This record gives sequence, structure tokens and C-alpha cells, in this order.
Amino acid sequence: MILALAITLLTGCSAVRDTRLDGTWVSDRAATVEYNRGVNPNMDWDKYSQIFGHLRMTYDDTTAVSDFKGTIDKRPLHLVRKDAASVTAKVWDDLEKKHRLVTMHFVDADTYWINIRDTDHREYFMRAKNVEPDGPANRSQPIRAQTNRTSVAAGSDR
Repeated sequence: MILALAITLLTGCSAVRDTRLDGTWVSDRAATVEYNRGVNPNMDWDKYSQIFGHLRMTYDDTTAVSDFKGTIDKRPLHLVRKDAASVTAKVWDDLEKKHRLVTMHFVDADTYWINIRDTDHREYFMRAKNVEPDGPANRSQPIRAQTNRTSVAAGSDR
């Protein structure tokens, strides 16, 4: 009886798992700009849109790897909450030098969005199709454990 209770308590304390993120995702420039034009139509979207479409995120059950124009960053993936429409991760913010929560909101099985830092702006990601098994997002390039840049998926204001 005590052993069963202990196993139940330990199992209940285990990390949050969610396979919806598994795989490689790419920043969707068109969807990101389309949404954000409605939030702030006076912004110079021709210039601002050039930031998006370059980030690739690869997730497995323990790791998040970002590839932004060849800069690879590998970090532990700590999911803290999930529901039918979203997953929340605890991420390290290099700019603020502290952990913060970032929620990935699923539009469908192949699309999610995040808030860009603490604004009403969003960045959309779509699941990569036909990903090359030896591409940078799949760890063939040198990977730095830490960088001075917070990934967009971590809610950066790049």
C-alpha cells in the first residue's frame, strides 16, 4: 500500500510530456506578418518582416534546438503545462537573465504561434516537411550549449 502510494506520488510529480511539439518547425513569415499587420498597421512591415522566416526549432522530449541563420543553440526543454490547445515551457531569457514562461498555442497539428515577448504580436511556426536528416536543426552542425541570443521561440525581441 505504501509502495503504491509512493509510486503514485512520484509519477504525479514527473515532468510534463507532450509529443505535439516533436520534430522540426520553421518560422512562417507570411502568417506572422499577416497577423501582426492587423495588430499594428502603421509599422514598417516591409522592413520588420525580414526578421521572420529564418528560425528553425527542433524539439524532442527533453531538448529544444534553435537554428537562426546558422547559429545553433541547444537547451533543455522544460514543459510545465499543457492543455488541448497549448503547451507552456519554462525557458531561459538571455536578455533578462531569468527564466520565463512561453506558451505555444496550436492552431492545428502543423501550426503553432507564440507571443513575441510580452506584446500582442505573434510569431507563427509551421511543422517542417521533408526535413533533411543531416540538416543543422537535426544537430549535424556544431551546437553551442548557450549563446547570448534568446531564441524567438523563447519569446525574444530580436
